[in-house]
Amino acid sequence: MTLLRAVAVLLLTAGCPKPQNTPVCGLHSAAAPLLMQGEVERPVAVGSRLGLTDRVKAQGPTLLECFGGALRVLEKGDAVVIGELVEARIEAVAVDRYVLEGLKLKKLENAAAVAVQARYTDTRFTPASALASNEPTTSDYLRAFFTPDGLATLGAGPKAEGPSTLPPPSRRVAVPNVHAGPLGSSLRRLEVEDEFIFAETDDLATAVLLEDGIYDLGRTVRLYLPDGAEATLVDEGQKLELEGPMDVRLR
Repeated sequence: MTLLRAVAVLLLTAGCPKPQNTPVCGLHSAAAPLLMQGEVERPVAVGSRLGLTDRVKAQGPTLLECFGGALRVLEKGDAVVIGELVEARIEAVAVDRYVLEGLKLKKLENAAAVAVQARYTDTRFTPASALASNEPTTSDYLRAFFTPDGLATLGAGPKAEGPSTLPPPSRRVAVPNVHAGPLGSSLRRLEVEDEFIFAETDDLATAVLLEDGIYDLGRTVRLYLPDGAEATLVDEGQKLELEGPMDVRLR
């Protein structure tokens, strides 16, 4: 009986395709590293796409932006499987959205959806061929002198896979994707009085603004206040009270 049961389980397992880890959310911002759990825990970079089967654990206030438009806040100690989140399975914007006009808030009705997925990236790497020197190696010279027509074909060996002129990531042109970065400087500031707030600039740099802090908003164009968050926006001496939940476009 035990053997038959084991065979049945094996057959069922073989017949069930392994679920694909399709990206459904992105890591918008985090006050501390978001850890990808598995055999080894590793930090996830802000701006990364997260798939259905990814199991993550927050080390501090974290905002996930799912591709259907919903947002999910994680707090320190929260551990979730991305595909099990309601926000990962729906197409909806559950938080009221506003735009700042002067120093007044105007509620947006039927606002156009944002192409969320395009804001996030998969893991990138530089192929070895892109970093390799173009100068002939010792092996190239040996082949040149000890093989027929070696001198004529010096440097004309098989081309490695991948681009040969791609610079390393630090030297590439910046691409507008969500990433952790400074907000810049301006005359506008935000005083966070309760909880925490997520900020995003016009070049998609993001940051988490923590309770009891006063922050220069710089190039910030969006603030997301989760439920319970309170802050005061100060611009040229004028003040505007903000209270979550709300998603505010500053310009």
